[in-house]
Amino acid sequence: MIRRIITESIAALVFATGAWAGVVEVKEPSVCYSCHSDIQDLSAKNFRHTAFTAGKCSACHDPHASRHAGLLNGDLKTLCLFCHEKIKSEIAQVSVHRPVIDGDCSACHDPHASDVRNQLKQKSPALCEGCHQNVTAWLGRAYVHQPAAQGNCQACHAAHGSGNDRLLSAAIPELCFGCHKTGTALTAAHKGFDISKADCTTCHDPHGSSMASLLMPNQHAPFKAGKCSSCHAAAKGGEMALTDDVKTSCGKCHQAVLKQASATHTHNLNDKRSCLNCHNAHAASAPSLLAAEQKDLCFRCHFKGDTYKGKRGIYLTHDGMDCSKCHTPHGSENDTYLVSTGIELCTGCHADAHKGSHPVGEGVIDPRTKTQMTCLACHKLHGAEFKPYLPLDPAHELCLQCHRK
Repeated sequence: MIRRIITESIAALVFATGAWAGVVEVKEPSVCYSCHSDIQDLSAKNFRHTAFTAGKCSACHDPHASRHAGLLNGDLKTLCLFCHEKIKSEIAQVSVHRPVIDGDCSACHDPHASDVRNQLKQKSPALCEGCHQNVTAWLGRAYVHQPAAQGNCQACHAAHGSGNDRLLSAAIPELCFGCHKTGTALTAAHKGFDISKADCTTCHDPHGSSMASLLMPNQHAPFKAGKCSSCHAAAKGGEMALTDDVKTSCGKCHQAVLKQASATHTHNLNDKRSCLNCHNAHAASAPSLLAAEQKDLCFRCHFKGDTYKGKRGIYLTHDGMDCSKCHTPHGSENDTYLVSTGIELCTGCHADAHKGSHPVGEGVIDPRTKTQMTCLACHKLHGAEFKPYLPLDPAHELCLQCHRK
C-alpha cells in the first residue's frame, strides 16, 4: 500500500513537470523474463501465484535493490501475510508449524508456481518427510493409518497453526471420532470402557504400527495381559478411574523411580499428571513406554523459542544422542538434571579432550564463576554457533572472556 502511494505520487510529479522525456517504459514481466527465463517456464505449471499469473513481479520484488534476498520488497513472512491475511489467525494459535515461526514460507510453498495445489513444492508425505524423517519409518510399518498411507497429512494436522498440540486440526478423541464412529462394537473392543474422553494415542499409533489395529508394540505388562484392574477400578457408566493418583499407582511397581521424588529437583513427578507427562500408561512405540522418541518428547517442553536453532529450525541434540545419556529423567540434585556436574560428564566419551591444551578439572578455577573449570565453561551441551559446540568465536571472543591481558 505504502509502495503504491509513493509510486503514484512520483508518477504524478513527473507528469506535472513534463519530465517523461527520456524515460523508458518498462513492461513486466517481459523485461524480467529477458534474464529470468527459468521463471517464465513456470507459467506452464498447474497452480500459479496470483501475482505471478498477473505478471506483477514488482508486487513482491524490488527491481533495483533490496535488503532482502531475492530482491524481495520485505521479509518473506511479512510479504506473504500482506495478502494472505487468513493465515494470521492460524499462526496466532497455541501450536504453530516451525517454518511459519521462522517466517520461511518457501520451505513448503513455491512462490511462483507448482504442479501441486496451494503451490506446495511436493505432495505430502514427501513434502513432510523433508523435515520429519520419521515419516519414512511410519510408512514402512506393516499397518499404516489410512490418511498417512494416502499421503493426506492434512486430514489430521493443520498446515500452519492450530489450537491443539502437535498441530492437530481437532482435539483427541473428537478428531478420531470424525472417522471412527462410536457404537457398541467400538465399546466392546475396549472392554466396555467409555472412550468418549479417552486419549486414543495412549494405545494406538496415529501413523503406523507393526501390530494390527495400530496398537503400539511396547505394551505395559498389565495392559498386554488384559488386567485393567491392576491400575483401574471399574465404575458405573463404563468409566474406569485409577485406584490411586498417578504417582502412587505407578510407584507400586516402579519403586526405584518413586524414590527419586525425594531429590532436590524432580522432573514432573509431583505434577498432577506425574508419570503421564512423559509416558503412555498402556502402550508406546518408543522404549520405556515413552510417549515419543526422547528427542521429540523433550522438545515438546524444552527449547521452545530458544535463540539458537539448528539447520531445520530446532535445537540440536548433542551428536544425536538420547537426552538421558547426559540427563537423569526423573530426579536430580542439580537443576539441569545432569548425571554429573564435573568433567566426567564429558570424559566418558571424550577421554582425550584437552589433555594437551586448556586445563580443566580439579584445581583449575574459572575466573568468572570462581568455581571449578569444567567443559561446560566453554562448550554448550546441546548446540552452539561454532564448532565444537562453542557459543562464541574461538578465534578471539571466547578466549577473551578470561584472558583479557
